[in-house]
Amino acid sequence: MGGGSRERATGRIECGPLPPRSVWGLRCQFYLQWIYLPAGLAVAVVASLFAGGGGTPLFGSTPKGVPKDPYGDSVLLSRRQYRLELNGTPEQWRERAGFALRRAVAQGSQGPGETLSLSVSAYRGLGLEGLDELARAQGWHLDRKHLQFGAVVLKPVPTPH
Repeated sequence: MGGGSRERATGRIECGPLPPRSVWGLRCQFYLQWIYLPAGLAVAVVASLFAGGGGTPLFGSTPKGVPKDPYGDSVLLSRRQYRLELNGTPEQWRERAGFALRRAVAQGSQGPGETLSLSVSAYRGLGLEGLDELARAQGWHLDRKHLQFGAVVLKPVPTPH
């Protein structure tokens, strides 16, 4: 099933919240991550040995000046993100998307033609319209021509000359 399946089924891209993830899938990810974490850690250690010490941010190391995301910013599913995915309210999803958006803006360089990408885990319960509203408040807008499966692309709002 491709990224444009929602568009083909209805003739337009849905703007509301996306369907929630399955409870079974979330539980599997949350509990099995403690099994595959040691294997991932071993791979990261081996990679850092061969790369001259430049490891991967497995636990979400953040550069200076970039806000820390309280919902988790690493490959692991935090307990807070797990609860949000299970039964988060639209207000909680708005807060989550706001943190992710501020973090992406702080990490990205503000050059001309710069774009940001947010994964669906940051805005699933908010939907595209809510995300676009949040982004416009920070000087960005949703690029509907470049929607990706599992992520969205945001562009700076053009300034009038």
